[in-house]
Amino acid sequence: MNIYEFINNNLIISAGLVLSFLLLIFNELRIKKQQISNIDAYKAVQLINSGANIFDVRSAELFKKGHIVNSKNFNSEQIMAKKKSLINKTTIVICETGQSSSKIVNEIRALGVENIFGISGGIAGWSEANMPLVSKKK
Repeated sequence: MNIYEFINNNLIISAGLVLSFLLLIFNELRIKKQQISNIDAYKAVQLINSGANIFDVRSAELFKKGHIVNSKNFNSEQIMAKKKSLINKTTIVICETGQSSSKIVNEIRALGVENIFGISGGIAGWSEANMPLVSKKK
């Protein structure tokens, strides 16, 4: 039995295999595109130690419970308003899970700012990597 005969005899299986392969490629390309703007906690520490800005887009209550040292609590509109000043300085945006920060980072990158990054997994990913958080006392 050759491959053409197998495909002809098993059209549904063959179509499913081709579809799965195409979906896998599409998903990998989507992840690769997103990973350009997302960095892990260890790379974030390197950038922070080099003087990067850190903007935390979570609510003020969550920010007070625990945040990265020297981070500033801004909402997405405030960060978008600062986009021109971000061109000259490396910037990290973080949220709770990495979803909101990725959206903000990708919007700003679309405007031509290349030195802005989100942390994969957000604060949850940061904590998973056993990185420290500080909290503000009331």
